[in-house]
Amino acid sequence: MSDLVAAVRNAPGLLGKRDLKLVREFAGDGDDAALIPHGDGFLVICGEAMSPPFVLHDPFGAGSAAVVTNVSDVRAMGGRPLALVDMLVSPGHEHANTVLEGIAWAAGKLGVNVVGGHLTIGHEPALSASCTGFAKTPLRASAAKPGDQLVAAFATEGRWMSETQPFWTSLHDRDDALLKTDGDALVEVAEQGLAHAARDVSMPGIAGSLLQMIEGAGCGANLLTDAIPRPENAPLERWLLTFPSFGFLLATTQPEATCEVFARHGLQAAHCGAFDDTRTLKLDGRTAWDLNQTPLTGLSPSAGA
Repeated sequence: MSDLVAAVRNAPGLLGKRDLKLVREFAGDGDDAALIPHGDGFLVICGEAMSPPFVLHDPFGAGSAAVVTNVSDVRAMGGRPLALVDMLVSPGHEHANTVLEGIAWAAGKLGVNVVGGHLTIGHEPALSASCTGFAKTPLRASAAKPGDQLVAAFATEGRWMSETQPFWTSLHDRDDALLKTDGDALVEVAEQGLAHAARDVSMPGIAGSLLQMIEGAGCGANLLTDAIPRPENAPLERWLLTFPSFGFLLATTQPEATCEVFARHGLQAAHCGAFDDTRTLKLDGRTAWDLNQTPLTGLSPSAGA
C-alpha cells in the first residue's frame, strides 16, 4: 500500500494540476466546465488545450483526444454535448489533415457535431477545442459532502493507447451506438436525483481526480481500491493513474440505484468508498494527501471566484 500511495502522490498528471492555482481567480471551485442559465436548464461550456508535443508526434491521437476530453467535461456536469469547435495551428497541410481526421473520427464515434473552428498553417503545432452542451439538472463536483457515498463508473472494454502511457480508450472496441449514448447514464442519475455531484477521471487518474473533487468540495474521501471497476489487463497501480475515455466519480446517497443506471447502459460501476469531513484523500484508510497541510490547486469553496 505504501508503494501505491507514493505512486499517487508523485503522479505527473496529478502534480501538473498544481499550476491551476495561477487561474483560480477565474476558475471558481474547480469544475472543468461553466454553467450558464439558459431556458429550462443550463448551457455547459468547456475547453481543452492539447500538449504541443502530443500534437506534433501523434496528430490523429491529439485530434481525437481533444474531442474525448471535452465530451467528458460536459458529461461530468450531467449534460449532453451539443457542438464542438477546434482551433489548430499546424506546421503543414499533411499534419493538419491528420489532426482534423482525428477530430472527425472521435466526434463521429461520440455523436457530437463539429460546427467550426480556425486553422493556421506554417507554425509550431497547437490544438485547442471548445464544446457546448446542455444540462437540465447539473452535477457539480463541489456539491459532494461528508456522508455521501462514492461511485466510480467506467467503460472497461478497450485498450491502452501505448505500452507506457496511462491512456485507456474504448473508442475502438465499444459499440458505436453505445459510445454515443453512454453519457445518458449521467444525465439520468442527475435528473432522477440519484447523484448530486460528479467529476470525470482525467489526467490525474482516479485517485488524483478524486483529490481535485474533494478539494473543490471542501471535504475528504476514502477510496476502496479493490472495489474500483477495471479491465482484466489493468494492474491496480496503473489503473489508478489512468486517463480513460469514459470514467466518472459520483457522490450519491443511493449508490446501488446509481450503479444500476450505469449497468443498464452496459457500463461498469461500483460503490467504492465514501466522503467525509477530513479534507484528506485516503486509499483503503491510508492517507495519500492531506489538503489541510498541502493544497493541490487552491480551488476550494473559500478560494473560488
